[in-house]
Amino acid sequence: MPYLRQVLTRLVEARLPDEEIVVADGGSNDGTSEYLSELFEAGKIQQFVSERDKGESHGNNKCMLMAKGEVLKMITDDDAFNYPIIRAAADFMHEHPDVDVVMGYNATIQDHDLTFARVKEDPAIDFMRWYELKEPFWMIGLPLLVRRSSLPIVGLYYTGVVFVDLEYTYRISTVKANIAWCTGLLSMHVDNPNGNFNRMPPKMREEEYNHVRSFFVKHKRRNPVELLRDTIEAVKRPIRPAKRAVFDRMGWAQFQNPEVFATGYVPHEGEDLLSAVYRVCDDFMAAQNHLRKTEFIYKPQEVSKVMPPTSA
Repeated sequence: MPYLRQVLTRLVEARLPDEEIVVADGGSNDGTSEYLSELFEAGKIQQFVSERDKGESHGNNKCMLMAKGEVLKMITDDDAFNYPIIRAAADFMHEHPDVDVVMGYNATIQDHDLTFARVKEDPAIDFMRWYELKEPFWMIGLPLLVRRSSLPIVGLYYTGVVFVDLEYTYRISTVKANIAWCTGLLSMHVDNPNGNFNRMPPKMREEEYNHVRSFFVKHKRRNPVELLRDTIEAVKRPIRPAKRAVFDRMGWAQFQNPEVFATGYVPHEGEDLLSAVYRVCDDFMAAQNHLRKTEFIYKPQEVSKVMPPTSA
């Protein structure tokens, strides 16, 4: 409930008249249903359902099927989002009806240390490999936008896994979907003890990751270049910690992935932790996007959608 209030307050404030907010609550007993009813009666959210469900995928699917708009953006209840860049991505999809999905950058912050945040480059690198070679890849699903009329291509979320974005993004990069990459920072994961990942036993995480990856990534014989690359990586891996320690002691710059950025966090008197978390996220994403040029990388394709487009 405390996270939901932070997220929904920002979402309601950002909503435009031609957009709708659809909320799925899995039958929470902490006052969430009453809170959503108040927002609905006040016209601040347009649809909601509060009932027992079968996990995050089930709730996501309800929202996707209830939604009336052409561009769908999943908003989780404990993470932060940059709505100007999300809206730029939605506008891009309206202008380019051949694009099924938009992906982009995501940052991560820990709720117990707000002084720094991380931004990974791996998803952008993996996207370019898909772009050039059609190799399937996965990434966190927070920056994802999906076209409603493309659901017959990409499908709904699979309810048989906990890592819903692992399976979904692997699938999207495997089927014949046209994906565009946004160079802006769309979202920020708030790493907290209540997240699905942190509540999942490590062994179960590994088993689910291996199971999903093996389904989408077929084993193939590696060529000499790949063998050389893997050998070099195996040699470098055990000496990296010592190298980082030396570079840190000498004050030398070094490549980081994920790259670590100082947030400039300054405590505000009387501010509770969650308010501070989301304030820092908002400021960090705004600052990063001020430095970045928001562009979209994609390949034009023939439009072949099944479901008729609607407004919003």
